Amino acid sequence: MTDPDDGNVAEVTTEDANSTDNGDTATVEGDKKTVGFVTNGIASFWVIAEAGARQAAEDFGVNVEVRMPPNGPEDQKRMLEELVADEVDGIAVSPIDPDNQTELLNSVAEKTNLITHDSDAPNSNRIGYVGMSNYIAGRMCGELVKEALPDGGSLMIFVGRLE
Repeated sequence: MTDPDDGNVAEVTTEDANSTDNGDTATVEGDKKTVGFVTNGIASFWVIAEAGARQAAEDFGVNVEVRMPPNGPEDQKRMLEELVADEVDGIAVSPIDPDNQTELLNSVAEKTNLITHDSDAPNSNRIGYVGMSNYIAGRMCGELVKEALPDGGSLMIFVGRLE
């Protein structure tokens, strides 16, 4: 289990969420702040997440720019750079290749508020991570399978990426 004191998890306060210390100026439509929501691909999961992001934007009175990179890390890099150039007030990103995107993410974090979601980049300077430990979730699923099939049996596992 992740220890909140190990530097991989940050408690985000209301003050943090309302801060624009990392961003130079607010992207304004009226007085609304603008945030970017960047996924790690295009899939039905992300279509549902987009609907949630748009609803949250409406509920909290902000604008949201949703970006879904169709072709991997280079597309995601371009999208992040575009959002930074547009001077958004914050970006939530699910890094496609966190180990190799640390420098990019740190560059983004220097210019705007940055959090990761779904896929973390613990070595980056992001404010925090929103998501779960896939390792712990996998262990829990394994325990449920063992309980459901105590004498063994066949099953199929679906994964997003094999690494």
